[in-house]
Amino acid sequence: MAGAWVSSYCLNTEGFPKILYATLQKLGVKDRPGYEGHEYEKHGTERCEATVYIGKSEEFLDTTEAWNVTATGFCLVDTYQVVAHKALWYLCQIYEEPIARTPMKFFPPLEKNRRVWRARMEALQVGDAQENSPTVVYLARYLIALDEQYDWQA
Repeated sequence: MAGAWVSSYCLNTEGFPKILYATLQKLGVKDRPGYEGHEYEKHGTERCEATVYIGKSEEFLDTTEAWNVTATGFCLVDTYQVVAHKALWYLCQIYEEPIARTPMKFFPPLEKNRRVWRARMEALQVGDAQENSPTVVYLARYLIALDEQYDWQA
């Protein structure tokens, strides 16, 4: 498969591709995210590149046009996770307002120094009164810690 481009919707791929697809549906993006990738060798090391293509939302027409994100890695299966995760970062920033009305409001955006994101994090620190269940607050804190660990390792 070295060098050959592979196209997929990653519908049976667990993890970030499923979260991305479900979030896009909530935001009115009718087209499935399309993934393209290929594996190659660079300086004696197996590498790969993957791109995910995101369609335009039919519900939030003024938000954005169709867009894509690319990531590189070492094997295609893992790089699909990376590129979907990266797309979710952008998605949570592009659709910041509609995302605020969903549980995805706790998924970190690309830029974590934005005022809206900082306000959400401060609300979590004091136990967000808007959340009925403390489980949601603790789960959000846990997921944010995992994302920070991922950033650190990357």
